[in-house]
Amino acid sequence: MFALAFLAVFREGIELALFLLAARLTSSPLQTITGALLGLISAGVLGWILFTSTMRLSLRNFFGVTNILLIIFAAGLVGLGVHEFNESGVIPSVIEHVWDFNGILSDKSEMGLLLKALVGYNGNPSLTEVGAYISYMAVLVVLLMTQRRKRNSASVTIR
Repeated sequence: MFALAFLAVFREGIELALFLLAARLTSSPLQTITGALLGLISAGVLGWILFTSTMRLSLRNFFGVTNILLIIFAAGLVGLGVHEFNESGVIPSVIEHVWDFNGILSDKSEMGLLLKALVGYNGNPSLTEVGAYISYMAVLVVLLMTQRRKRNSASVTIR
């Protein structure tokens, strides 16, 4: 654990040094020092706010929400992966465009690109993309439900 923490902090330190060197080569010394100090102060203030605000945070609720977000992000990656396989011809698309929302929210717009990066949004998905997305979500919902039942039955027998 120590080596992992050490390497993570060391990597961030090297990265900071490289960024400051690049900033120094393209700006004046005063601008570099001012930017570095403002960044450190901002990081300290944000760290303090995060620390003080999470003292009352319910970890069960926090991890429950992050689990749901991770499932949605992963489902988006599955959809994007199937889209890439469709384009390369490895997986047939069956129906090329199941629907087309590009008139309402284009996947080339700023919001569409943000949604594409976060949840795998595609304004005109193929049938295999939609099927993969829904299948992935269904499998995970079933797995989560069985886990919840096992956890509830285990807690009932312990009481």
